Amino acid sequence: LVSVRVLSAMSDAIFQLFGESVWGEAYPYGARDCGNTIDTILGKAYLHLYGFSFSSPEITTENHAPESVKAATQLFRCIKRVYHDNRRSPPRKAFGTVELALPPAKESQVSKAVRAFLFNAEKKAEGANSSTDIPEGVFSDEAENINLSGQEDQDNIERLRRGIFTELAKGPITNLDSGKKSPSDMDDQGLSEERESTRRHELSLDQKFKAVLECLCYDPRNIENWIVLSECCGFKAEYICDRLVPIQESYDSSHFCLKPESKRGSPATMTLDELQKSQYEEFQASRCNWTPYIGKNLYIYMKYSWSIFSSLQACAKDIGSTFAQDQENTEGPNIDGQNSDYLCWKKIESKFHEGNYVHWANSWAGLFIMALRTMRARALLVARYLAKKGQKGMHPSEVSEDIGTALYGDLMASTVYGYPMQVMTLYEKRQIAEHSLLALQEAIQLSTSSDYTQKSQTICWEIQFMTGKCYEKIASTLREEMYSLNCTEDARPARSYETIMTTAIRNYSKAFAGAQKAEQSSGGPDKSCIGGSSHGALECLYRLHASRFKVLVSAIRRVREECELAELEAFRITSVAWFDESNQSSSDGVRGNTWDIFADCVDSLSHCRRVISLFHRAAYRLAQAYSWAPAFHNPDCDLTLGSKQAVPATKSYRIRGLDTGSCAESAAVVMTTLFEKRRTQLCAVWVTTSARPPPFEVLNDSLRKYDALRLKYIRAYIDCMRVCERRDKIETLLKCTATSNQDLPGFYEASASLRGGDPGKHVKQSLLRGSGRSFMTKVKRNAISAIAEMILKELADLKNNGVDNEGKMKLTHHFKLSYKLFRRLNSPCKDVVEFTRSNKPLVEVEAFCKCYLSIQAGYRISSINFDGMDIDTLCSILEGAVSKAKDLSKEERNKNG
Repeated sequence: LVSVRVLSAMSDAIFQLFGESVWGEAYPYGARDCGNTIDTILGKAYLHLYGFSFSSPEITTENHAPESVKAATQLFRCIKRVYHDNRRSPPRKAFGTVELALPPAKESQVSKAVRAFLFNAEKKAEGANSSTDIPEGVFSDEAENINLSGQEDQDNIERLRRGIFTELAKGPITNLDSGKKSPSDMDDQGLSEERESTRRHELSLDQKFKAVLECLCYDPRNIENWIVLSECCGFKAEYICDRLVPIQESYDSSHFCLKPESKRGSPATMTLDELQKSQYEEFQASRCNWTPYIGKNLYIYMKYSWSIFSSLQACAKDIGSTFAQDQENTEGPNIDGQNSDYLCWKKIESKFHEGNYVHWANSWAGLFIMALRTMRARALLVARYLAKKGQKGMHPSEVSEDIGTALYGDLMASTVYGYPMQVMTLYEKRQIAEHSLLALQEAIQLSTSSDYTQKSQTICWEIQFMTGKCYEKIASTLREEMYSLNCTEDARPARSYETIMTTAIRNYSKAFAGAQKAEQSSGGPDKSCIGGSSHGALECLYRLHASRFKVLVSAIRRVREECELAELEAFRITSVAWFDESNQSSSDGVRGNTWDIFADCVDSLSHCRRVISLFHRAAYRLAQAYSWAPAFHNPDCDLTLGSKQAVPATKSYRIRGLDTGSCAESAAVVMTTLFEKRRTQLCAVWVTTSARPPPFEVLNDSLRKYDALRLKYIRAYIDCMRVCERRDKIETLLKCTATSNQDLPGFYEASASLRGGDPGKHVKQSLLRGSGRSFMTKVKRNAISAIAEMILKELADLKNNGVDNEGKMKLTHHFKLSYKLFRRLNSPCKDVVEFTRSNKPLVEVEAFCKCYLSIQAGYRISSINFDGMDIDTLCSILEGAVSKAKDLSKEERNKNG
């Protein structure tokens, strides 16, 4: 202690001797060697005195507070000098030690206003572009941040506090999921540590958040700090979203393969006004028993970690303590929201006491996400307000771009968070997309404005691309507007869907032209990053023509009486931009026009794959195009045959890659390219991020987007192999799942059921427990069901053709195979039977039992209907089938052994 005091006094004396401020970050010339030696000795002394070192990484010794404010001030100045020209950042523990010596901060009027604005938990509709609640007074030049007493100690305290939080606020925010292996590359040990590593990252985000917030309380006009504050909230919300099992299916087999369910059952019957009114009423109904967050202070959702049960319990207890105890006896809803908050909290907590830990954790997750997104939106609104006022820092176009991107990101997975989590209604989807569009259009407008001295970093073609996505999202909510069937073609008004979707196509086209121009001026596309959305101009080209193809599919799915009108509309939309204008034939008929557009879309998708063979989204869309070729040729084709049908050679020759045989075979060839090698992620999908990712790349750089893509491709591949009757390919995929690692949402769900414990390897987990919506569960269940369906089909063929000796061998083989499928469910017979009675029947159980009964009946194919069978009988049959399969396996081992 004496050494530190003496050396610190000597350090101050050197500055005073040269007439310089003791707060200098470098010693005066002529005394630097002497000063650096003093600081080196001080660093060694601080290790023993305060528990941290300048020369070694963070150590776990206990912190000791400096004995006075003066000692803390000297310590802070020493830290600044040592790390002035050092590439390494000062240890955070050093600033924490300095902070220990400071008295509690007194809140200023600015601090109170900033916190009240950010953490206000009142529930009201916050417009995406509304800034009416921003405390404008705190951003004026007259606003006083701190009240100094004029005393030296008080001056040093405030200077120290500001300096500490400025240092802690420095540096980028580490992306939790970019710095470690992807879920598909994690081993089981890595997943077992997942909760703890996520908790540490949540705590570091909270520390960053608090430091930046303190800086803003001193300087509320710092735009960059408001952006960082929004990123802290946004990142934490994204991490939680990535760890939740999706509540909505992202893949529909009838949209990929052509089958009877692919066609709509009835025409659209509502006018635009009726449609919008119906959607608004649906939205209002969805809000009746929904709340975005509970409690009286939103900071609590940043303070506590969601990933650890103990922290989540503490959060629940903290929020519960804010409610008045007499609310328990209040009957009926209370319009001020406090009573409804309490009832909501009580309902969520009851799930914990019932042992339904998954529901409890997910309920809190929804509240966390909405609270964090609300704080993010408020921080971005302040940044936009300050930027447009001409404050120094970011250009306002960049802030508007951030707002538009964040809003569009809220549309991902079409999920509304809060409690309870629910599927997003079309009305809300359109509202969010419209607000995102306004922000993005403002970004383009501001980027060319001469009212600001800063240089805008906004790249217009990237924003043009995003505006196209917004228009497309808006148009998708208006598809159900009815067609005017009784009008002539010239007098028929355009549907709102056509108008908005045409605008989307035009925006994509402009974005593609801008991206091409940018690549040409920079010497060509960046080939260092491929995969994901890192394709530059080619990404715009793909989106342009993939959207055209989706318009065509939407039209061809219409019922007969409106199909022709839908195809004419689709032609008007898609003919705005062609990939190759030579695809326009001289035919004026609907069939000819549709085939022209179809051929043009296929050419564009094939081009994307030729340029970048790893363009997995183009491969999926191309396979879908081949599967739908029979419907484009003839909308009234036999849907029971579906994608197995062929297109006449007189038309198929125009479609690159489409054989004259089964269209499903052509689709299978394309989808197989994503599964040619054994990969831990099961298919050739990965996400790469460029050095400066554009908005659409930021949106796609998430674990849930990665898992959604993988699942979509895998299920499409299974569908292709099922239609083409390639059972061996599905069996190979099913075997690969045993060595593939578990997805994060599946891990968190299985772990939550054990109250945050380690669920172990996924190969031993039941496929019938939980929500059944996790990635690995869906992959296994879909593969198992597809194989079982193929077994049932072959049993039907055996029944029609008779069972000879070869048929007996085949039946025995199917019995053994169906037993393997049954075992993969990892569930006892009783649980399986109860599941089939409370959910949809399991085709694998039906296949297993039918094979067993057929063998027991002397190899006569059973025609028993299992749907109406009581639980005890079905359980008895299932147990008998298991016993028989074990006996066969034992006989086979004895025979071979």
